[in-house]
Amino acid sequence: MKFHSPMIIVKDIDNSKKFYLDILYEEISQDLGSYIVFGGGFSMMTREKWNIFTNDAPALEGNCGHNFELYFEEDNLDDFVKKLERNTDIKIFTEFQEAPWGQRTIRFFDPDKHVIEVSESMEAVVIRILSSGMTLQETSEKSMMPIEFVEKCAAKLGATV
Repeated sequence: MKFHSPMIIVKDIDNSKKFYLDILYEEISQDLGSYIVFGGGFSMMTREKWNIFTNDAPALEGNCGHNFELYFEEDNLDDFVKKLERNTDIKIFTEFQEAPWGQRTIRFFDPDKHVIEVSESMEAVVIRILSSGMTLQETSEKSMMPIEFVEKCAAKLGATV
């Protein structure tokens, strides 16, 4: 068996499609109206269609099914956060923050209250830390990334390290 991808269940597929296209820049690889597959590796289906297929409408009552998050990476996180904060319809519940290992993150809800996390890639984190003047070893320790990973990131910076 091989895991394929997650599928979220949504109330209003047009609203959700707009959110994922406009806010998270996802691309649609297949749009069947009540079922959409995004190129980023996940899909969505209308609640009505899902209920028809499963005969299980009560399964989505309350918070059932919302104990996970969809994780995205954005290396230009500062600009993304500014865009997000301008959109007053989006509820941010974990403010823009930096983890002890240097990765910056923000969490918010999509229109159906699915948890969305957007963080920098660890490559971007390591490059940012190196650019601040830390050594390869200090960066490895701060980011918790192996020294080999830090060295590869440093090579992308060229002579600036």
